[in-house]
Amino acid sequence: MKKLIFLMALGILSCAKPYKDITSHLSDHEVMTPELFLPGIVTNPIDQEFGLTLSPIDAKTIFFTRRIGDQKQRIYETHYTYGNWSTPKIASFSTDRDESPHFSTNGKTLYFGSERPLPYQPNLGNFDMNVWKTQWDGQSWSEPVPLSNTINKVQVEGEEWPSSNVSHFVTADDNTFYTGTQVRGTNGLDIYKTVYDGAQFSEFEKLSEAINLEDKWEYAPIVSPDGNYLFIQVYARKDGLGGDDIFVSKKDETGNWLPSVNLGSLINTNMNECPAAMSADGKYFFFSRDFKENPEEYDGISSIYFVETKALNLNELFK
Repeated sequence: MKKLIFLMALGILSCAKPYKDITSHLSDHEVMTPELFLPGIVTNPIDQEFGLTLSPIDAKTIFFTRRIGDQKQRIYETHYTYGNWSTPKIASFSTDRDESPHFSTNGKTLYFGSERPLPYQPNLGNFDMNVWKTQWDGQSWSEPVPLSNTINKVQVEGEEWPSSNVSHFVTADDNTFYTGTQVRGTNGLDIYKTVYDGAQFSEFEKLSEAINLEDKWEYAPIVSPDGNYLFIQVYARKDGLGGDDIFVSKKDETGNWLPSVNLGSLINTNMNECPAAMSADGKYFFFSRDFKENPEEYDGISSIYFVETKALNLNELFK
């Protein structure tokens, strides 16, 4: 009898979801085609919105990037309490041109890109963004500090964007982090990884040609909560649908990344699309899409969309 109970318990555990469902408050219906995310709260038809992250604990705190007119983009926050989302306000730590926030897995550290100057390291180039972090002490977010010089490289005289710029900084395990940047001396934007050992970050390691094509710019990575899928933004690939498209790679049985593939017409259009986040329970995929009157122009009004991850049919893309 005891053996039977043990086997039944084992079966229940083996069928359990890998993540606790924490996102039931995000939608009251299935989202199998992309929809604007929280219209009137996170998205509006006038301002630029992109670069979103949700609390991995309960998805009831959201940080996102908003640019109003010609002002510098800032990081905004909204909170879900008593069945309603609060009116977004600029986050206490966002005091300069800031963008692309991403939570650590425990929700106590927030990484983001910022143009604010690094201490005692004046930028001599034309535009320089670096990764900063702030930490939650239970009541407030700390004064942001920059990551080490292993990650942040100040531009030298005559250097221009995107060289030495780092903004997105994402992780699924607080150990391996991914970013997109142009390392000084290379020809374009590529996806790199760095490993954090609890004290310091390793030097950037460029991902393989499965991710980085020699003649294309790859940028803005996000990684699925289980670490098995990597989404990237790529401009004008021959298998793209126009402008910037979202491509995805999957880890094989040996832990190597398979060649990235177009995420498909459900997500990509002749506008620009960029990955933004996945909810920590794996249920939702978030991305930004431009709207522009003339598809031949590059820039448009960027808004944040979401869709259920199951609608992406990720496994089918790699059969």
